[in-house]
Amino acid sequence: MNKIENTETRDQILEYLKRHLEECIYLTIDLEKYGYQCPEAEFWYTEKEGRPDTVLMKYYDSFQIFSADEQWDAKESAEFMGTYHVQTICGKESMIRKLEKHMEGYSAQYGIIVKEDSYREFKQFELVREAEAKEAGEIAELMLTDEDFKMNYSPEELTQQLRDRMNDKMGRSYVIKEDGKIVAHTAIYAECGPVAVESGLIVHEDYKKKLYGMIIHEFIKKKLLSEGKTLYGFRIVDNMQRYAKALGLNVCGCYGKLTKKE
Repeated sequence: MNKIENTETRDQILEYLKRHLEECIYLTIDLEKYGYQCPEAEFWYTEKEGRPDTVLMKYYDSFQIFSADEQWDAKESAEFMGTYHVQTICGKESMIRKLEKHMEGYSAQYGIIVKEDSYREFKQFELVREAEAKEAGEIAELMLTDEDFKMNYSPEELTQQLRDRMNDKMGRSYVIKEDGKIVAHTAIYAECGPVAVESGLIVHEDYKKKLYGMIIHEFIKKKLLSEGKTLYGFRIVDNMQRYAKALGLNVCGCYGKLTKKE
């Protein structure tokens, strides 16, 4: 594995990733935004015939991986990532299925990537506001009531990631507050130029009947579309995948995630 250590290499890798953006959205955004000198985001790559082949990013306790070459070396990548003992590894579905065979101690989940190109108007949009970095801890506490988030993050790590992304202008969190507490949240987890990714949608159990999840999700779509950005979302839970397909959303790809077993 070669580490990205100069601007020339970074630009070459970035050009490669942008040609396949919808298969490596997080990798592309993070490399463009953070570059190669950010302590929280480290990038490596392999070459084939003098051109980029496999690209990896370690961000806190996770890896993102991409290759446009279906003959990439899954064993080499698995051995490299295995030395870091990260919590999650994400990439396009075909790559995660190959990695699954080499990564003992990890379980796999598979989902879809949707491109959000429309929204529904709700008068309750007035309830939604952008969160402040000082609210990251309360947001993390709400998110960790969900088993999927709880399985992948510690309270300290999730709080730090949310706070860092807000402070670095890498992401934005939006919330609905009621009865003195945050009861709904969603976020732009990554954005750079015209591309953004939504994640972290969660509603407090006691407030789900108020449709706050739908309201805050539609709000963020309106917000990003009004800014001329293309918004992507990842759906890994079965009912969310079925809902997306039933609505006729633009499914632009399939992805997978390996999660370390407890």
